[in-house]
Amino acid sequence: MRPGRWSVLSLAAALTACEPVIIDHPPTSNLLDAETASLETGFGQWAPWFSVNVSRAPTAARDGEAGMRVEVTALYGWGVHSDNWPGFAASPGAHRASFWARGTPGRALAAEMRVSWRDARGQELRSEVLSSPVLSSEWVRTARELTAPAGTERVGVEVTGTEGAPGDVIELDVLVVQASSAP
Repeated sequence: MRPGRWSVLSLAAALTACEPVIIDHPPTSNLLDAETASLETGFGQWAPWFSVNVSRAPTAARDGEAGMRVEVTALYGWGVHSDNWPGFAASPGAHRASFWARGTPGRALAAEMRVSWRDARGQELRSEVLSSPVLSSEWVRTARELTAPAGTERVGVEVTGTEGAPGDVIELDVLVVQASSAP
């Protein structure tokens, strides 16, 4: 066998020789796909919504290799959204949502992540908002506990701001919506 290659038989033998695996926490994976959450290998489901140009940029990385660069193109607000109607698969119950952001220093920019819980037909059941503090050149994490109502089967995400002028920049990275672990 070549180094770095496992045959099915040797892999099965190695796995059965191991002690049973004990998982000390329930899985809490991100409901957003990897590209949408981290922008490491692509732009994911993100799309410009209003008054922005968006790009995947190495200079916008909080973690990893890249993040989302949002360039404001008009006054009176801006927005990006996940363009995968009716959204990502989700289920009712307790969840956590979070995102990292930074913005043009000296400007009164903030970011709001709106999480929309939807039923199987795409009908919105409830939406909840996470609001960042005023952004600076330093990364800030915004997080909140959320509850998806009964009947939830999908979740949609958008990030918006009410302030901004052409040339302002907001950078976003590590966007997360995940089921909370049971106590």
